[in-house]
Amino acid sequence: MRRLLLLALMGALLAATLLPPVPARAAELDQSGVTHVVGWGETLFSIARRYGVSVDGICVANGITDPTRIYAGQRLTIPTSNSVTGASPVPAGATHVVQAGENLFRIALRYGTTVQALAALNSIYNPGHVVAGQRLVIPGSATTPSLAYQPQHASTTHTVQRGETLSVIAQRYGVALWTLAQINNIANPALILPGQVIIVPKSGSLAPTAAPTGGGKRILIDLSEQHLYAYQGNALVYSFVASTGKPGAGTSAGTFRVLDKIPNAYASTWGLQMPHWLGIYWAGGLENGIHALPISANGQRLWAGYLGTPVSFGCIILGVEQARLLYQWAEVGTPVVIQH
Repeated sequence: MRRLLLLALMGALLAATLLPPVPARAAELDQSGVTHVVGWGETLFSIARRYGVSVDGICVANGITDPTRIYAGQRLTIPTSNSVTGASPVPAGATHVVQAGENLFRIALRYGTTVQALAALNSIYNPGHVVAGQRLVIPGSATTPSLAYQPQHASTTHTVQRGETLSVIAQRYGVALWTLAQINNIANPALILPGQVIIVPKSGSLAPTAAPTGGGKRILIDLSEQHLYAYQGNALVYSFVASTGKPGAGTSAGTFRVLDKIPNAYASTWGLQMPHWLGIYWAGGLENGIHALPISANGQRLWAGYLGTPVSFGCIILGVEQARLLYQWAEVGTPVVIQH
């Protein structure tokens, strides 16, 4: 009898293991929008793509501070649009001054917008690069983009494969990295995911809709001369000795523009303060820029006395006073040409 009971129990267990797994529950519609029950293996990115909304929109709607931490069975409210409703209307010309401890996610939550919208409107290509005192224009309160892009102009789309970077994709299609980042609303070009669909424009699909930013200003950096020139129209405004990337960490040649301005940026990779920071392009997960002689943890100026020699990790280094003058003069959007 005991043997029969044991065999029956084993049979029941075997049958249970052969049953199909319980599928993720279907989306439900309620008064606040669509409710989605997270299934095994799902991520916020895959859920957002399924419903055609942004990851930030889901995060704001559900009070999620870490998009990587969701779990099977979790009920998520899917907003009916990329912006979360319920926030007070933003008056025309509204701005927000970043306070100590704030980040773009919290600011977006406050104004009922998204991190991507804030970053795109304020030319912030790394959402981690916001500092206390920085003034942000709030989406919905001002006109945006000096470049208009129509989806029908796209020559193709590209689905990101595992191991690919935005830089590799840009090189493959012969377009500028910052162009791909801008038209796809990618705040940080170092953060793209497998399965993400990238719009790739064909030549001439981006057309100016307003006067270009920079006020006729442009910056020229000559790698062979180790020198920086700043022009207003055809007039030379500044001429500074500079130091660019050392062998093995060379500064990239190309045409860029000032992406962001930070009074005193911090390079956690090397533990350096970088006063009067002007970000100009991304190299993998790091942004290269123009800044004053960096300050090490012991308060010493790194590379003092070596200006005019390629010694940096890829950035363009200026003297303290020269960097201050350029920082005050240059604007976000100012063209930057780096040539050999």
